[in-house]
Amino acid sequence: MTKQAPAEAQFIAPDAYPQMMSKQAAANAMKVLRSAQTAVKAQVAIEAHVPPMRAAILQYVQELEDASGDLRAVFDKAHEIRGFAETAGLVTTGRIADILCRYMDDMYRIGKPMDTMIVKLHVSAIARAAGAEDDDVKMGEVVATELAALVARRLTEAR
Repeated sequence: MTKQAPAEAQFIAPDAYPQMMSKQAAANAMKVLRSAQTAVKAQVAIEAHVPPMRAAILQYVQELEDASGDLRAVFDKAHEIRGFAETAGLVTTGRIADILCRYMDDMYRIGKPMDTMIVKLHVSAIARAAGAEDDDVKMGEVVATELAALVARRLTEAR
């Protein structure tokens, strides 16, 4: 079997695509999507999925702790956690994961090595926040603020 060279890409103008719905139908759809009834249904659906989402976040946290030496795996798990934790009711967990992701992104972007102690501190804080029965927002805010300040100082020193 011989390989054929791939055909050149064909560009299609945006207005050449068939419209999926008329302007009137689109306006009606937007009206329904913005309705209070739709908002209530969406809230009920989200609340029904909180327990499985929380279980998934807790699994990610365990995997995050297990990946302690693999910075790529730490970043990937922290990224997943920051994306879903708040929806699962783990606000502080998500905030700390976000701080860790930003730190890792920034250090990578400026080409400096990451401080493994800062990464471990964040991983530990994420695990403790996720393990708390009630997401203690007041204490979690203090921890997250201190971690953010530590990261800001470290980034300033690294530049």
